[in-house]
Amino acid sequence: MSFSKIYDYKLRAYFNERISDLSHEYLFYSYPDQEQNLRILTLNINELDYVSLVRWHDLFDRSLLTKMDHVIRSELDAERLIRLLSFIFNVFDIHKDVAYRRKNVFCFYYQYQVSHLRERGNEFTFAQDRLLFLQHLLFELGLGDDIYDRLTIENNRIMYRMEDAQYYDLHILINILHEHINKSKMDMDTQAALEKIKFLQGQWVNFMLGSHDVYDFPFDDFNKPFVEATMFMQAYKSNKNRVLEVLIDCINEHQSPTEQFISHLILMNYSYFVLKRDPSEITYLKLFCKKKPGVFMKVLTALLDIKFFVDKSSFTNVGIDYYLSRVKGV
Repeated sequence: MSFSKIYDYKLRAYFNERISDLSHEYLFYSYPDQEQNLRILTLNINELDYVSLVRWHDLFDRSLLTKMDHVIRSELDAERLIRLLSFIFNVFDIHKDVAYRRKNVFCFYYQYQVSHLRERGNEFTFAQDRLLFLQHLLFELGLGDDIYDRLTIENNRIMYRMEDAQYYDLHILINILHEHINKSKMDMDTQAALEKIKFLQGQWVNFMLGSHDVYDFPFDDFNKPFVEATMFMQAYKSNKNRVLEVLIDCINEHQSPTEQFISHLILMNYSYFVLKRDPSEITYLKLFCKKKPGVFMKVLTALLDIKFFVDKSSFTNVGIDYYLSRVKGV
């Protein structure tokens, strides 16, 4: 089973409280102690033992990190790498607490854009945006800038900067780290579990980059193509009015939960790729909505409620102060 299918299970669980258990050969979702609204991806070791993927480092003696060699020379390098290769699996967490609603949507957005924004030889260059989204995703997953600032994306590879200031393909670092771990004594079940985890860590990299495992939202929504940033920006440049019609559609009061989800992602595209770069573009939307009473206020309120790279202060000097004064609670 690919990570796309597991991620699809997570998304369906986001909308469905009574979803059946994940069907996988050795992975399942467990509930951490006292956390009934959180499910985390977990690996079966044998009939009696299991380990959550985020705690995979519990399977080996951390003292062996003092004896690293080759590329991973320092204990600090090893500790950072282990943290990175642990927290990445939080992307599969199923967190149903209401307080995590915005965080969940942000994570879905970041993963989608990182996996879809590949270089395609078109006029839009998103390399820096893609890296920024990866860094923001890792921040949402619990990592600090001491780790995610060491990452870059090069030729559709995630590269990691070590203490020697050199960048290495994350796939290569995963292999080197596990080669070192395998030098320690362990039982066959643990060894087999670590081999599976090594494979899953490599698969996570491919999943995140959209390499051989590209996830797309399974919803029948004719606005869904506007979630993809390249499509969104091409459409905005060639037919701005068409995109603004889609934005207005995003505040339709009769949307289903999945349509609302897609609408949030489209509004986030508008916030980041249009308004963040040129807040005055909001005045074109205001003009477009001139003959549709109340619609501009609804779209503006939705944008400010999401709080994605723009807020009220973003529009201080663009001539919509009256509307900003009427938006409450954001």
